Amino acid sequence: MSTGSFFASLGYKLYVKAGTTASAIPTTTTGMTRVLSLDNSGIQAQSDTQDVLDYDSSQGFKASLITGQSYSIPCSMNLSVKDPGYLILKAAALNAANGTTVQWYRETPVTDGSANNPEVHKGVALVGSFSEDIQAGNVAKVTFDLIGYGAYTFVAQAAAGA
Repeated sequence: MSTGSFFASLGYKLYVKAGTTASAIPTTTTGMTRVLSLDNSGIQAQSDTQDVLDYDSSQGFKASLITGQSYSIPCSMNLSVKDPGYLILKAAALNAANGTTVQWYRETPVTDGSANNPEVHKGVALVGSFSEDIQAGNVAKVTFDLIGYGAYTFVAQAAAGA
C-alpha cells in the first residue's frame, strides 16, 4: 500500500440533501450540503442468496442466486451543532418513520496525480441508528447509518471532460 492511498481516506467528501422516498439519486452536488468533520463513511453492501437446483444436467447443478441486495453506510463525525450537514442528518433521523430520507453523494479523492474526476457513489437513504456520544474528556461524536433506499449508483474515476 502506498502512503498516498493511506492518506487518501482523509479526502473523502460526503454531501447530503433532505429528501423523501420519491427522491431521485442525485447527479451532482449542486444544492447539496457537505457534511463536515466526517471520519467514516464506508459502504457496506449485502446480498441475499437462495440455493437452487438446475435440472438441465443429468446430475443437477446447485447454484446460489442473488435474490436481493441492500447497503448501509456507517458514518461518524465530530459533533458540531451548527454544521448544516449535521442538522440535515438529525432531522432526517427524527423523521425517518415519516418517509424522510437523504439524497447522498460521496466523492473519493483522486490520489494518482492525474487531473481525473473523482470516483463517485450516490443514492437515497434513510438515516438510522443516530447516536450522540458525549463523554467528559472526549471529543463529542455523532454516529449514524445511511440505510439504502433502493440501489446506489457508482461512477468510476474518469478523465476530466470524459
